[in-house]
Amino acid sequence: MDSANNVQQNKIPFNDSLFEVDRQYVATLLKALHTEQADAIAEQLVGADYALYLLLAVEAAQQRANSLVDIAACWSPPLHIDLALCSIDCKEKHFSDGTKLLVFWFYEASDPNNWMEGFGEQFFDFTVEIDLDQLSIYSVSGPSR
Repeated sequence: MDSANNVQQNKIPFNDSLFEVDRQYVATLLKALHTEQADAIAEQLVGADYALYLLLAVEAAQQRANSLVDIAACWSPPLHIDLALCSIDCKEKHFSDGTKLLVFWFYEASDPNNWMEGFGEQFFDFTVEIDLDQLSIYSVSGPSR
């Protein structure tokens, strides 16, 4: 994987993105979780400075998705939650008390260029916030549907 092709700088959905991981690489990252290859793949995707944070965010989002699979299948219309269908966007958020978070947005969109025009019935997203100083999950939320 060539990281220049995997990460797109300053692209929608966050106009102040640190990076975006295209969904075509997320399935590979998910399969590598909890293996020796995970660190290397994450580093290729987002660089050494953000690799550990990306892995923490992916693991937290996957746990959230797993906890909702049965419930979402009963929604009308049913929602098929699979993080392998998501792209991942990341930005940094600062608070007046000095807290710094990395905000990861996992979003499924069949046409990412038109995501703001309205979500389809199968759209889902998760947000994972990680405290940069504590290296811990600050919050996990979603899906917004």
